[in-house]
Amino acid sequence: GLCSTSARVPRQLLLASSSTDHAFVPNAMLSLLSTRVVASTALLLTPSMSTARTAVRRSSGVRASLETETDKAFYSIGFNVGRQLSDFAACEPAEIDSVLAGIRECLLGDEPQVPLSEYVPKAMTLLGEKQAKVAEAMAAKGAETLAAAAKEEGAVQTASGLVVQTLSEGKGDAPTRESTVKVHYEGQLVDGSIFDSSYRRGEPIEFPLSGVIAGWTEGLQLMKPGGKAKLTIPSDIAYGERGSPPAIPPKATLIFQVELLEVVS
Repeated sequence: GLCSTSARVPRQLLLASSSTDHAFVPNAMLSLLSTRVVASTALLLTPSMSTARTAVRRSSGVRASLETETDKAFYSIGFNVGRQLSDFAACEPAEIDSVLAGIRECLLGDEPQVPLSEYVPKAMTLLGEKQAKVAEAMAAKGAETLAAAAKEEGAVQTASGLVVQTLSEGKGDAPTRESTVKVHYEGQLVDGSIFDSSYRRGEPIEFPLSGVIAGWTEGLQLMKPGGKAKLTIPSDIAYGERGSPPAIPPKATLIFQVELLEVVS
């Protein structure tokens, strides 16, 4: 989660130029079998996956038995597929079950029960409306979080909207935009869910300040080596209107605990 100067385009169901029903295919079914754990989801130039879940757990009518090792293996593939389809997180359980029914019938070679050329565009409109509602709710909660953070003892809000609360002072020269720094950090959404943590991985990370989200570039320059701070970052200097699915929703305010261990260069 933290990085990237370029927002990831949300995954969608593509409407192929062909008018035939079978031409509509998911665009997100890439690297579905990969189990590689990314060293950092926050500080790379390309946003990566996180196992953090921001939605409230909701019951679905679809259940797997998971009685055998084979059951568990194929279930894990399905879970990985779900991570690639985070656009549907705004849907209700019954709607997700309809999506799963369509996937199942397609994989089993059945013909679609409805004309895809008519209903895929309808689905995309409905999905867009649901995602917009979720994004607006996230933006409102983010504004509340920023306002509360700015009132905390020792907090300073900059012109960009970034709120910096110094937890412990460091010493020496602060980094510049051109610096490479070594940090420990933990990132949370406004609901308290952790989407990335170098503490959990057990090792700090080094990165150039010019290669991360603007809120980090600004915030780290207000710290000194050995210092620790809480950064509350508004979405427009984080991942903006698109977010970085599935870890970071659209218009998400981010909260980081950051230790600046060293200015490397």
